[in-house]
Amino acid sequence: MKKTTLIAIVSTSIFILGCKKKYTCECGNPGGIYKTFTIKDTRKNAVEKCYDKDQNIPFSETYCNLK
Repeated sequence: MKKTTLIAIVSTSIFILGCKKKYTCECGNPGGIYKTFTIKDTRKNAVEKCYDKDQNIPFSETYCNLK
């Protein structure tokens, strides 16, 4: 019983901790890449955070993509 519980706890911990990874976000414009930073989060949240970085400059040709 204790062994099964321990295996379940360890497996769940690995699954939860494994979801967050480091992602690289590159921001650029037609002149090239001007900013690169890392985001440690789930892929879905990292995409949203990276996309939000290029929304700060209205009417701009800047873009941010997750690598």
